[in-house]
Amino acid sequence: MTTFATHSRIDAGMNDRPASTESGLGIGYSVPNEADVAPPPIESTQRERRPVLVIASRFPPVASVGAIRIRKFAKYLRDFGWEPVIITGAMRSDVQNSHDARRAVDRESLDDLPAGLMVHRLNASLDHWPSHVSRSLGERLGKCTRVVGVPAKRWQEGLKWRLERLHDRLAFPDRGIWRLPTIVRLARKLHKIHRFQAVFSSGMPFSDHLIGLAVKRVLRVPWLADFRDPWVEYIHWKQWTSRWGRSATRRAERAVVRHASCVISVNDHMTDRFRARYAQELPEKFVTIPNGFDPGDFAIGTTPDTPTASQRRFTLLYAGSLYQTRSPVKLIEAFCSFLETTPEAAEFASLEFVGRPGPHVDDLIRRRPDAIRYRGLLPHSTTCRALANATVNVVLLPNLPGSEKDTTAKIYECLGSGRPILAAVPLHGAAAGVLREFDGVSLCDPDDTQAIQSAIATLYGRWRVSDLRLDRSAATLEPHTRRAQARLLAERLSQICPVAAREIAAQ
Repeated sequence: MTTFATHSRIDAGMNDRPASTESGLGIGYSVPNEADVAPPPIESTQRERRPVLVIASRFPPVASVGAIRIRKFAKYLRDFGWEPVIITGAMRSDVQNSHDARRAVDRESLDDLPAGLMVHRLNASLDHWPSHVSRSLGERLGKCTRVVGVPAKRWQEGLKWRLERLHDRLAFPDRGIWRLPTIVRLARKLHKIHRFQAVFSSGMPFSDHLIGLAVKRVLRVPWLADFRDPWVEYIHWKQWTSRWGRSATRRAERAVVRHASCVISVNDHMTDRFRARYAQELPEKFVTIPNGFDPGDFAIGTTPDTPTASQRRFTLLYAGSLYQTRSPVKLIEAFCSFLETTPEAAEFASLEFVGRPGPHVDDLIRRRPDAIRYRGLLPHSTTCRALANATVNVVLLPNLPGSEKDTTAKIYECLGSGRPILAAVPLHGAAAGVLREFDGVSLCDPDDTQAIQSAIATLYGRWRVSDLRLDRSAATLEPHTRRAQARLLAERLSQICPVAAREIAAQ
């Protein structure tokens, strides 16, 4: 694999290991001192671009929807006059178990990054400092106490769980906050080289925004805070349900909104909520840059003479994460009921899942092991090909407070796949609002098993008579492409930078 980026691994200051080179990607990694953070040779076209510092924990090869959004911004911002410089976490090692989403890796996503992109990666010890500190301190204490029968291992075990508990209890809003001092120091060094004109952070994790706030104060440049998820109303994490947690969350979000030059949301529902909650801020500070799809991700390489999977079988595909709050129970019940009422469909119909499995999914699919399958965590490129080959793509969102504001990124890739969509989503929510604009979408209440079953039966009947044609023109889809979203971000960057420069000069 050829080198596509300049990467640096930043030492967290918790060990003194020498610089090293990691193989396997053809990319060099070094632990830099002040002089080590040097730019690569700059092409003439790159000199003309305006540098923007991007702080993003979710970045390739991390396998997550958030990483896809940042990857596509990095891929297309150059087309509109901006040169992103990325600060992100350490390079993850491959996960062998496809069911393990916690540390999932998508190596193929690295191939999508543009050549010469500057990516600075932090030392892994930042995210695992309790282990490093307990090991180092335990060895030192063990040398003093082993004569009385207390070896280093006992010290290490006792220190590790205590430090981990301290680490988790003090990690607000999440564990990424431990990266803040190192990223601020690195941003200052990189600023001397690149003279950043703006800072961009994206969350969740929401620690990226608090880090962005700290970097903005140090560099004194405009800062854009990109909210892929609502913070105060976030429904998938129970860390902040205590009285203290709710108060700290409100204060932290208020600080981010106050100091950011621009607050970006992925849908208009979130943008409107921000405007209402922070009415003292100018309304134009809050903008929407939705998620999208990249047409190049759906080149499946079939020919007219090669039947696709959607022609051979009736395949319902759900590609995405499942949580306790986003359960496939109703969908599976509806599909099983459809097979019971349409027994001849058992020979042709299947329901498949790709992505984060969620709790109890294995128990659920055992109801019809002949027709329901979990395919595991797949690379994003493979997932896109699966979406393009499915007969019908499925979107799931629960009927929960806050979920009506969610426009899961998968709805855009389902639209870009060119296949019909079965959407079990809140009918008055943001996702339904987007999907209603397009042909070939069956909307159902996520709790209405009968409606979902009826939609499956209707789609199956149309498939049997080869009547699943769609009318989605390239013109109507273009505003939802990743390149179009990068153009919106570039326009916003260009708008705020001259204004902020005058404000800084006047201080």
